[in-house]
Amino acid sequence: MRTRGWPAALIAALSLFLLAGCGALADALKPTEVPGVTQQLMIRSLERALGQLDLSRLLGPGVAVDVYSMVGNQTNQTFVKEFCTAWLQAHGVRTVPSSPDLKVRLFASVLGTDENSTLIGIPTFQAPVVNLPIPEIALFKWQRNRGQAEVRIYEFDAKTDAVVGSQPPGVGRAKYDNFTLLLFIHFTVADTEKRE
Repeated sequence: MRTRGWPAALIAALSLFLLAGCGALADALKPTEVPGVTQQLMIRSLERALGQLDLSRLLGPGVAVDVYSMVGNQTNQTFVKEFCTAWLQAHGVRTVPSSPDLKVRLFASVLGTDENSTLIGIPTFQAPVVNLPIPEIALFKWQRNRGQAEVRIYEFDAKTDAVVGSQPPGVGRAKYDNFTLLLFIHFTVADTEKRE
């Protein structure tokens, strides 16, 4: 009788040990809502798009700037507005809170990321009968992450609201690629560290 109870006790102890380990994982740090790489790709592509704009007509007069974007929630839209306004100020545009000579509307019509991957190997799958997850076996894997931004400026007379100028769009792109070769060799290629 003792020999039968011993394996059952061992299985119960191992089960409790595994459950305790799962509980410890629950206390780990949670990732941010928007991953850091995504944030980096978006801001770098936005900087590059703004860098393509011609600011020569905006350098003299006092300018009121309105920024519009289609990016997510109100917090993200506020960030894009403040970032674009600060970027313009840092590049010599004199913004004024009242009585401007010129009104500028800056549209961030595209601001986001795309991802894609190529896998040569066996993808992750669930074994049918035993219901076990089978991990990915990658002979070659290429994960592509791309940031894209497109900004456009329209200029208006401050008194009449008549359009006095517009510019072709500034387009910015950023990349962050992960490569895996033969399961163990892993490296990253990115241009997000390069600043304009």
